[in-house]
Amino acid sequence: MGKAQVPGWVWAVLVGAHVLTLGWVLRQGNWSFADTGRYIQAAENLWRYGELYARPWPAIVPSGQAVQEFTIRPVGYPLAILGLGGATGHPAMLLVVQNMLSLLSLGVVLKWWGRWADPGTWDWALAVGAVLTFPAQLIYASSVMSEMLLQTAVLGIAISAFAFIHSCRLRYFAAGVAAVVAALLLKPVFYPLAFVVAVLAVGVGWRYRRLAVAAIGLVPVLVVGLYMQWNQQRTGYFHFSSIAEINLLQYNAAGVVRQIDGPEVEEKWVTQVIERANAAPDFATRQHFIQAQAGAMLTAHLGLYARQHAQGMVALFLDPGRFDLSQLLGWPPPAGGGLLNQARQGRLWQAATSLPWGQLALLGVILLANVARLGFAVRGFYRLQHDSDAMRYGSWMAVGLLLYVAALTGPLGAARFLVPVWPLLLALALVGLRGPQPVMQKQEG
Repeated sequence: MGKAQVPGWVWAVLVGAHVLTLGWVLRQGNWSFADTGRYIQAAENLWRYGELYARPWPAIVPSGQAVQEFTIRPVGYPLAILGLGGATGHPAMLLVVQNMLSLLSLGVVLKWWGRWADPGTWDWALAVGAVLTFPAQLIYASSVMSEMLLQTAVLGIAISAFAFIHSCRLRYFAAGVAAVVAALLLKPVFYPLAFVVAVLAVGVGWRYRRLAVAAIGLVPVLVVGLYMQWNQQRTGYFHFSSIAEINLLQYNAAGVVRQIDGPEVEEKWVTQVIERANAAPDFATRQHFIQAQAGAMLTAHLGLYARQHAQGMVALFLDPGRFDLSQLLGWPPPAGGGLLNQARQGRLWQAATSLPWGQLALLGVILLANVARLGFAVRGFYRLQHDSDAMRYGSWMAVGLLLYVAALTGPLGAARFLVPVWPLLLALALVGLRGPQPVMQKQEG
């Protein structure tokens, strides 16, 4: 590798973009998303009552649907909010830290690429453009949401895994496992990764006779089990997060009903299922009922749901992020739902052309950048297959994490859910943009 550093003007542009976004957010007070209130409320209740509950503390023991608030948000981000003063209604310190983490993630990726590819000025300009045309990075760095902390944890997983592949040193594997634990405590979508890590660790430990690897790799599964047991003590139901049933019913199954019968029937069906579930004698029975009703709907229309799932996976990588930009810039919500929902109903063109020309132009530029970035990422992945073993295995790990998030997000695919793994996509895209010159490769050999 070369010794190229990230140019000062690149840092100036990236820092300036973060500072301007943060300043705008603090001035306008628009750092809050729909989920922000639950995070802050969970932090307040954890501090005052020692309970992780995501709604105002109830006067009586919660029952029915209210019980889900005990486990709808994992403990990780509420603890971060408490530690950085975000529960006081003045989240400036929290947002400053998140912006620093965003710059750290971008810096790690850009520095790695700079040393590997020795890019020129024009290449650096394109790299800056690649960052700035993904506004969700800036938006969620300045929002009271868990995405930026989760991004740091995911990048920690990737760096530790790459270092372990390269050196086989146990401390790097332990660091990666710690990052996995942090990720699953920040976002429920990452708790199944604990079992993937356990299987890989046992396989590696068995093959190379390194029992310590297998033992350390089982730690995330142990954490998941203890956390689910804690949730059972509080709710009577052994589970990791109630968000699983919420998404299964109100997004996955409801999306199928909406596409078949329209939004009015969808709303009526979801309401009926929730009302019947809330009549269950306990929370465990309630959640099992929702699973059964939603599962039956998905099974009955498996082909339709598979298409919706695939569309969501594609949307994860291509979504221009109108929802995120509307939060930042104060755009009114679109009539008829988001663009992905409009596409499923065959009204994407009408929805797009109904937008103001300024919005349409901005979203069009971001969409084109997303398409180009994805194409370069595919090229970068194939380019790394001809590099060292560590680079090749690292590229597979990056693609694996990207597809993991895409698969588990499914029909919900949007720019927001790409944020945690976006630095990995950026790294692959930069490799596709420019790789080492043949002379450099010959010198290294």
